Amino acid sequence: GKLRRQIAKLFSRTYLLGKWLGLEVKQPESQLPGLIVLQIDGLSRQQFEAAVAKNRLPFLKKMMNHGYFNRLSFYSGLPSTTPAVQAEVMYGVRCVVPAFQFLHRATGRVFRMCDQEAAATIVREQTAQGTPLLTGGSSYSNLYSGGSSEAEFCAETQSVRLLIKRIRPLRLCLTLFLYTFTLLRISWLALIELVIAIGDMIHGVLRRDWKNEIRFVPARVLVSVVLREWVRIVVKLSIASGTPVVYANLLGYDEQSHRRGPASAFAHWGLRGIDGVVKDIFRFAQHADGRDYEVIVFSDHGQESVRIYEFEYGKSIQQAVTDVLRHGPLAQRIVRSLDGNPESHRRFQHWRRRNPDLHNRENESDRLTPKQLSDEVIVTAMGPIGHVYVPVALTDAAKAEYAACLVQQENVPLVLYRCSDQQVFGRNRQGLWNVREDSAMICGIDHKFVNEIRDDLITLCAHPDSGDLIISGWDPEQRPLTFVQENGAHGSLGFQETRGFALLPQHLPVRQHEIENGERFIRGLDLHAAAWHFLHPDRALSASLRQPFHRTPIHFSPRVSQSTDPGALAASGMLRVMTYNIHHSMGLDGRCRPLRIADVIAESGADVVALQEVDKNRARTSFQDQAAVIASRLEMNYRFFPLLTLGQEQYGLAILSRVPMHIVREGILQQGSSGKRRESRGAMWVALEGRFGLIHLINTHLGLTKAERLCQIEELLSDRWLGDIESREPVIICGDLNAGPRSEVLKRLTMRFHCTQSIAVDHRPQATFASIFPLRQIDYILVSSHFSVSSSCVSRNHMAKAASDHLPVCAALKTDRKSKAPVPMAYGWRPHDDEIELARSIFEVEGADHISVESVAGPQAAD
Repeated sequence: GKLRRQIAKLFSRTYLLGKWLGLEVKQPESQLPGLIVLQIDGLSRQQFEAAVAKNRLPFLKKMMNHGYFNRLSFYSGLPSTTPAVQAEVMYGVRCVVPAFQFLHRATGRVFRMCDQEAAATIVREQTAQGTPLLTGGSSYSNLYSGGSSEAEFCAETQSVRLLIKRIRPLRLCLTLFLYTFTLLRISWLALIELVIAIGDMIHGVLRRDWKNEIRFVPARVLVSVVLREWVRIVVKLSIASGTPVVYANLLGYDEQSHRRGPASAFAHWGLRGIDGVVKDIFRFAQHADGRDYEVIVFSDHGQESVRIYEFEYGKSIQQAVTDVLRHGPLAQRIVRSLDGNPESHRRFQHWRRRNPDLHNRENESDRLTPKQLSDEVIVTAMGPIGHVYVPVALTDAAKAEYAACLVQQENVPLVLYRCSDQQVFGRNRQGLWNVREDSAMICGIDHKFVNEIRDDLITLCAHPDSGDLIISGWDPEQRPLTFVQENGAHGSLGFQETRGFALLPQHLPVRQHEIENGERFIRGLDLHAAAWHFLHPDRALSASLRQPFHRTPIHFSPRVSQSTDPGALAASGMLRVMTYNIHHSMGLDGRCRPLRIADVIAESGADVVALQEVDKNRARTSFQDQAAVIASRLEMNYRFFPLLTLGQEQYGLAILSRVPMHIVREGILQQGSSGKRRESRGAMWVALEGRFGLIHLINTHLGLTKAERLCQIEELLSDRWLGDIESREPVIICGDLNAGPRSEVLKRLTMRFHCTQSIAVDHRPQATFASIFPLRQIDYILVSSHFSVSSSCVSRNHMAKAASDHLPVCAALKTDRKSKAPVPMAYGWRPHDDEIELARSIFEVEGADHISVESVAGPQAAD
């Protein structure tokens, strides 16, 4: 727990390095949330599942099996490129760019989104109405800063933190010593990557492309190995300093996939190294003091296995466009290609950021003169999507004619254009289609994102920097094409390239969409909204971001259970009950997190919760009113009963409820003794009311020794408690009894009541203590014969195991009987009709038909 973390911190090289770097390490603030977003670049859902099956991602597989992550698909939007997706996630704005490379009409510059000027301009122009997610946080190895305070190796800022320059020589030597194994790992992986790169270089010599291959051997090693290990270190430094949100992009797979194909063994080989980085960051975040971190892992897009247009048809796409434009209104116009070596740009994009002079020289050649813009046709296609910019306005008929020629004569799979009446049309081998009405004929009838693609295509064609004609390599009936030399591609509208994956913590609320086969997915806007609300639960997004754009059915995965209508409970006849020893919200990681307890409860959907070991105003738990905090998060009524009071500090039991409840009795079963090191033990008795009738519920926590428990259970069975409840009235007993199923305590109780774990259908009783390795069943829900148990479970997911030293027990109870008895008064006295008449005559209460009892009406109920 906490002691172990403190010891580990003393010997942590990350904390030591942070101290030497002069980084501010914040004091523990366990109630403040923190978020780590890790992006695995270019890994489709299909290849992710294949990698999990082949154990290439062992840590992520383990965490999914343990129930920490909710596995979803991730729809990239259009274009299916990193610049578009990261803008959605970081700013909540979709379709900010028309492609990875395009003509920026306002400046006449060719924008490649790995360039600083391009990234900074797009952020300035396109995200002004968005909400930066990373404010006060960190952005590493991304295209954008996301509003972060620290952005390293990002295209927008071109900033690189040279850590070694900030360390004194002696400490630098010690740092190199501490990171000896990391350096050896980097050297070994770099050597392997170098061997692979040399093999590719030899292959390039045979293709007479050896100059580019030699040039990018060091860049490949840098991106695939060195940069990944650098990200590992700087993310952990940010966590150690208590940074509220960190977004890091893990490269390597995407580059290999472009080169060899998304399913290639070499591309999948690098995933194990990425999985190791995720594991290291995850574990460090879980044991950090600064904040309560959660981790999200997702891929921004996938890749399609493609054919190369030039190899298939013997000419480049630029030559094909030139041939088509020999006739019509653009005849005699010069066709200028803006594409150099697209693969080189991709692999060298991070390397260029280290060399501003190289960056400036290359950018000068990308600027077009006003004469070129007014006279020439500009073609750019960096991947499976491209744009054709014409210098004169074309009629709708001319656009349709050129689109038909590109498809029918030059074998371009798909051409899109926007008409003067704002309608968008797409031409493919099957014919001419209105995108809004016939999107399935463009995407293919088997495409799962047809509705989303339709809306994004319309938005893409309306982008101010989109071409007059948009060319795409997507063909629903054939293997897709790319317009550059690569075996894996993305950017267009194929199902695999638009379908990444997302692993979100189970309790993180996120708006989910559902496609026809029942598969659920999110997109960047949904992830942005979920992350924002997690980090700022008390602040709302701007109105334009509250409702993400969608067409498919929506499912909301809530952080807390939705309020239950007693009428609905009555109609279903079902009552969901939980008992949970929360260990004063102190998890096995040594962190006090009442909100984590609330999240565990929320997952169960419980209507009534009995809590034991609850703190109020205690120094050891930062003077929190834990019952109030948990009830507020769950929007439930609550009642707290102190078993121990030391000045203002209290410790005891609590009951949370979504249905009306009345206090019947709260009392001590056995007084504590400091000399005998014995705690006071007690119980709470409430009456649950609704149209389902009256239900008695008792919450208790028995002692640690057998003698204590026998004494306490005798008191609980006496006429002051359970003995005073008539057999015709339904009863639920919840609590930590500190006794096994065969103990004398359980024998006494099961003479009248039944254990829900024992009588539930198709359920085998499970141990509840200790949570990390449960060996004993000591937490129980016992019910009278009025109930049938529809289901019973012990929550054993990752969060439940970490939140407390006990596991919660849940039961779904159903009763067909309605108790008509009046609500019992405190201390067990239950008035009957003759007693009520006597009370009326004595106190002259006219018109009264019952004697009221204390009612708990909301979270502000008195103690």
